Amino acid sequence: MNAKSAISKEIFAPHDERMLGAVQVKRRTKKKIPFLATGGQGEYLTYICLSVTNKKPAQASITKVKQFEGSTSFVRRTQWMLEQLRQVNGIDPNRDSPEFDLLFENAFDQWVASTASEKCTFFQVLHHTCQRYLTDKKPEFINCQSKITAGKSI
Repeated sequence: MNAKSAISKEIFAPHDERMLGAVQVKRRTKKKIPFLATGGQGEYLTYICLSVTNKKPAQASITKVKQFEGSTSFVRRTQWMLEQLRQVNGIDPNRDSPEFDLLFENAFDQWVASTASEKCTFFQVLHHTCQRYLTDKKPEFINCQSKITAGKSI
């Protein structure tokens, strides 16, 4: 089973949520944290996941999920409601770049996706989800290639 289907099954299905998309990422800048709650500088993989609840009215959210070295299971870390997303920055609209920033009401993260195409696919799903589930304040998509926000993205 690949990582994304495992995350969907382990993290979202038990909470009656459907995972719409995920992108494997690593931080573009090191966070200055004096200690890690995990008890050390362990190696891990990070995924940014987009999900929606199955019950009406559907609630969409963005969740940071980690998989620590030597473990087959995934751990839900930070979660934001889609309404908290203020800006999606694709960094460079003129080239395929794996870098991007997410700006929330109370957080700002700088990421590098494992590939530029994986970022692009995630952005398309994210843009489509914002159009579908957010009525008033939609996040601003800046520095994104036109293929991300154009027409039928999914």
